[in-house]
Amino acid sequence: MKPSSSLVLLGLAACASAPTGSPPTKDQLLAHVRFLGDDQLEGRGPGTRADLLARHYIATQLQASGLQPGGADGSWMQPVPILGITTKVTEPLTARGVGGNSTFKVIEDFTAVAGDPAATSAWRDAELVFVGFGIHAPDKQWDDFGGVDVRGKVLLFMNDDPIDDRFAGKARLYYGRWSYKYEEAARRGALGAIVIHTAPSAGYPFQVVQANQDRANFWLPFPKDQPTLGIRSWVSEDAAKKLCALGGHDLDALRNASQQRSQPPVALGVTLGLAIQNDVRELQSGNVVGLLPGSDPVLKDEYVVVTAHWDHLGIGKPRNDDAIYNGAVDNASGCAGLLTLARACAGLPERPRRSMLFVAVTAEESGLLGSQFFARNPTVPAASMVANFNVDGLNVWGRTHDIEFIGHGKNSLTALAEGIARAHGRRIEPDSNPDLGLFYRSDHFNFARIGVPAAYFKAGKDFLDQPEDRRRMKNSYTTVHYHQPSDELAKWWNLDGAVEDLQVLFECMVAVGNDDARPTWTPGDEFEKAR
Repeated sequence: MKPSSSLVLLGLAACASAPTGSPPTKDQLLAHVRFLGDDQLEGRGPGTRADLLARHYIATQLQASGLQPGGADGSWMQPVPILGITTKVTEPLTARGVGGNSTFKVIEDFTAVAGDPAATSAWRDAELVFVGFGIHAPDKQWDDFGGVDVRGKVLLFMNDDPIDDRFAGKARLYYGRWSYKYEEAARRGALGAIVIHTAPSAGYPFQVVQANQDRANFWLPFPKDQPTLGIRSWVSEDAAKKLCALGGHDLDALRNASQQRSQPPVALGVTLGLAIQNDVRELQSGNVVGLLPGSDPVLKDEYVVVTAHWDHLGIGKPRNDDAIYNGAVDNASGCAGLLTLARACAGLPERPRRSMLFVAVTAEESGLLGSQFFARNPTVPAASMVANFNVDGLNVWGRTHDIEFIGHGKNSLTALAEGIARAHGRRIEPDSNPDLGLFYRSDHFNFARIGVPAAYFKAGKDFLDQPEDRRRMKNSYTTVHYHQPSDELAKWWNLDGAVEDLQVLFECMVAVGNDDARPTWTPGDEFEKAR
């Protein structure tokens, strides 16, 4: 990697003299999480009363810290129009092939949600086609479609990309994301698409997918020229094996063949039936935007953007008699981080030369919608945004020697962060689970797509205190509490690590805010051309 030399030097300078001001404290973080993660906020679902409460709380806290409204119209809010679509399965998934007939159970075996705003959608004797990874990547000499016309078919995908040097080895690219699979199926005129869930490929258990059934799923308004899918489905791995077996095929053999090289689609000899009904509502949500003007007469017209999503899943399917999906870690904690960072920047003796834009975005849990809307309709010129620091889930387990950098090496922010962390006796590590594609799963992705160098810090794993116990607790968050009602503020939370992580992030932000040069993408990175 050849990072910006001035950023590296500035990182070293920051090591010698860290910015002074009002650094984040545990009490500040806890106070914000206690409010935003409370049952009275009802899980902060977009378009609800809690939506308004959460956004107004964030706006008032930004104002109390000394920021100015950052909306295009001089307000704190950027309105975001959203469609809320609640899908009811009216006819369960059925399949017929040479191996017989089967009926699958909604939620237990599969989920089915709308991919467009039609009142109803159905599969009637629809042909099922296995398309492997479902990737069309001429630049990588990989094509799972092979020129086969799949219009009017239902496509069955693996939720991954190949472990192949043409891609990124074990690291996942956007080609491996389920969202890409649905987008590619729609572009090709498919009737519908089914993604095969496995815990390793998704990075979370099937219960996380199940939680999206029978609740409102959110969309930005559909452009008239955008291809859509009437039904977007997930199936459990066991259900996928049964579907393939009905046509006389072995799923493992199909997957193994697809891993070796791109394969043409395989018609499975299975026809499907499924019907859904949709309740479509027009909702109003919004992003909260706060501005800290820069001190330099020229550089103040450039912006360091800090993001965190304020939304979570609202009220949903009860688990252990609890139906409120509080989202304390995800992402009341991230909002708390954003608010304390805003306070710290505003408390500096001298403001950074560049302006700081703090954006709490909506509907991240529904496909990064708030940040997507902001990236398409920024309240400042898109070319003036020089970097994005995203805060999505703080370290609630304790102090660590390390911080994981999602997108490590993709841009010059990596070297900057490494220098600042080193000055604190800590280290920056690459993503320890590159196969999960985390760079494409939070709001910084939408800034990267328009060319803004982005950084996302994630809790490390090298704990100072009781390392095995702490790692076990951290791992259990994903397997047990992620996107579940049990993601709540607990007495055992230890925010010492969060405070130290935020200090490093704060110094990175200030360094970028003061440097003469802008951060840059690493030559050859997938987002370099967008800049």
